[in-house]
Amino acid sequence: MYLLDQPDATLAFRRQYRGLIGIGSKVPLRDRAMLSLVYTPGVAEACRAISRDEVASFELTGRGNTVAILTDGTDLFGPTRGPVEAALPLLEAKSVIFKTFAGVDAVPICVDLHDPLAIVEVALRLTPTFGAICLDHIRAPHSFTIADHLEKGAPIPVFSNQHHGTAILVLGALKNALDVVGKQLEQVRVVIAGAGLSGIGVARLLYRVGVRDIVVCDRAGAIYAGRTVRMNWAKAYLAKETNPERRRGSLADVLKGADVFIGLAQGNIVTPEMVASMAPDPVIFALALPTPEIDPELAKQAGAAIVATGRADYPNMMDISLVFPGVFRGLLDSGARNIRLRTLVYAAEALASLVPPGQRSPTSIVPQLFDFRVAPAIAAAVVQAANETREATRSVDPATVAENTRRYVYEGTFEPRRPLSMRPRSLAEEAIELRQRHHGVLEIRSKIPIRDPHILNLVYLPPAALVPVDEVRLNPPEVYNLTVKGNLVAIVTDGSAVLGLGDIGPQAALPVMEGKAVLFQSLAGVEAFPICVAERDPQQIVDLVEAIAPSFGGINLEDISAPRCFEIEAALKERLDLPVFHDDQHGTAVVVLAGLINAFRLRGTPLNEAKIVINGAGAAGIATAKLLLVYGVGDLILCDRHGIIARDREIGMNRYKLEMARLTNKQGLRGTLADALVGADVFIGLSSPDILTPQMISTMAPKPIIFALANPDPEIHPDVALEAGALVVATGRSDYPNQVNNSLAFPGIFRGALDVQARDINDAMKLAAAEAIASLVTDRELASGRIIPDSLDLRVPPAVAAAVARAALDTGVARVAADPDEIAARTRTMLYETVR
Repeated sequence: MYLLDQPDATLAFRRQYRGLIGIGSKVPLRDRAMLSLVYTPGVAEACRAISRDEVASFELTGRGNTVAILTDGTDLFGPTRGPVEAALPLLEAKSVIFKTFAGVDAVPICVDLHDPLAIVEVALRLTPTFGAICLDHIRAPHSFTIADHLEKGAPIPVFSNQHHGTAILVLGALKNALDVVGKQLEQVRVVIAGAGLSGIGVARLLYRVGVRDIVVCDRAGAIYAGRTVRMNWAKAYLAKETNPERRRGSLADVLKGADVFIGLAQGNIVTPEMVASMAPDPVIFALALPTPEIDPELAKQAGAAIVATGRADYPNMMDISLVFPGVFRGLLDSGARNIRLRTLVYAAEALASLVPPGQRSPTSIVPQLFDFRVAPAIAAAVVQAANETREATRSVDPATVAENTRRYVYEGTFEPRRPLSMRPRSLAEEAIELRQRHHGVLEIRSKIPIRDPHILNLVYLPPAALVPVDEVRLNPPEVYNLTVKGNLVAIVTDGSAVLGLGDIGPQAALPVMEGKAVLFQSLAGVEAFPICVAERDPQQIVDLVEAIAPSFGGINLEDISAPRCFEIEAALKERLDLPVFHDDQHGTAVVVLAGLINAFRLRGTPLNEAKIVINGAGAAGIATAKLLLVYGVGDLILCDRHGIIARDREIGMNRYKLEMARLTNKQGLRGTLADALVGADVFIGLSSPDILTPQMISTMAPKPIIFALANPDPEIHPDVALEAGALVVATGRSDYPNQVNNSLAFPGIFRGALDVQARDINDAMKLAAAEAIASLVTDRELASGRIIPDSLDLRVPPAVAAAVARAALDTGVARVAADPDEIAARTRTMLYETVR
């Protein structure tokens, strides 16, 4: 607690916790039964349900409660553009406010692009992951272009925080302020300083609710129709609705006789003399941060009746954190398609109503930020507006939304706990019911809960919240210490090759990605979040991932069909200076190699002399073949649906298969899978169900090893393979022995790579991971049903993390010199003591 008294407490907190947010499971992953529900095979049921009806993604995943906070960071540092990841500390703070006050899961997405239309395309492709988009800290006029295009093209609501949020806040506060001074909204003269996103947004809303005498000023003075200096299309549009008398001059000139000043510009641009020149009992909203346009005390001394600022250390703090949690709660719960004028007006009226007439005073025109009535009231108002404007896609009562929001704030849950069904249920039924009950299995969590106003002001609100932003601007590598970036992985998919389900699309892939994220967190303390993209062109996917990469410390590609996945991974590895890992390829290859090392220990023959047949020349099959070749296996045959891959084969080939043809099948065999298996020691299936028969196994070498890894249904049932003579059978399922599950590899691999800030995940790191996994099965434990550690064996992630970190250090791809043994120890501590 001593940190609370230090001037750098904000930075100290963030460094201690590596940012403010974490990503965790809504259900504890305690045993294999729960693993089967959260991940394979149970997750396939949710995928199938969404594939049939993509709207089910809002019920069976966290999508219906998840918001993308999207920024390009251009509105943070004035004309000087800092690194976009400098916005991460501020967006993390907003993410915690979203969660604390309205139970909304909000994910920071920093987009490193300059073209507003390119940002629009990125946002549109991200919509399968999210239920709404919150645009934040994007400079005008680009912000209007982006918002306008997204509102037209996105299937989910788009809310511009500085535009809509500030406008709601100002309108609500102004209604109460004018009530205190006895003036009417329709009769006052308003001057706004700042013609950026917030200033224009406020002016447009005030005009639409009846304020007709509005003058907006920028650095060149009053904006009026016909002005040619420092104009853009957004200001020109504004000039058509404001300044009807075409007043000209400086801010000081147009403030004379004004009733209201709204500052959304920069500090210390208003003098006491300017306030004194205004109409009697003027209202001053000096909202610039961190320094207001005029010091509140000076404004009061000059005659201001009411003064409000954006700072927590003055009365009448006006912060959009009062607004956006409740707005998004209402948008998400109503399934609103768009935001209408009525949405903004109703939200502002709800905000104003929380300071009733008898309590309004010069120092009380808006509720306190810690007033937990605010979000429920605004949420209900937004739902009411959505219902009346027919933008709602769900039938929901505003009062119910308010009640559920209050329940979350005070009880941590939206709905009363429903009793579990006591009737016998199938795995499929349990998997669906689990996701329906929890609305997915993934959520955002706060590492530093907002328990009182002191923590709120110290960490989450300006001016303290801006301290780490400037720190990252001045020293960009600090983003790894001050935010979650250094421990955050994006799980990127296009849904084109999901498990054994095939091309089911990005929405239907989301349950798998959520399950994957749960494994990342539960097994290695790595924060991971799904990024399901509505895009199939490999180059476009590469561009998208590169654009959002500043938000993440690593990229895990998942369930992308071959051969596109090879092109995407190769391009990203070249462009990004952070670990990129296609798990379907390399995670599978690592665990297969670990299993084979131990299977051949049991068999008593050398692995490098084995004849291995791999069926499936997709991502996993080719990567497994390559890693086995690196390990030293010499006799390897790769098959696909057209049979054995050979150099002179023409049908069904691509450049990746041609490359493998040069590296494998040294005897030049032709024919079917059955032909390839004659005399083989190993069958590795990474293909489709029921393609391996007992007769094929009988033609293999004595004591053959069968890895039937198709998911959710294997190439052959394990019992059938054992009856046919197999020494060892492995599958990809958790309900059979010897599960070859990538969860043995990827959590520890990323743990080690992130902790040394590796630039890459290379072959040496993959081999080290495989050998570490294999080493955990002792000679005493080794048996035909025990060639690989259990998927929930908590010894695995620390061992893999240490081995990967050591290999990264030895091969020169690590940027941070960390002790692998300390990495292992920290990982063990996290696993066994639930330290985050």
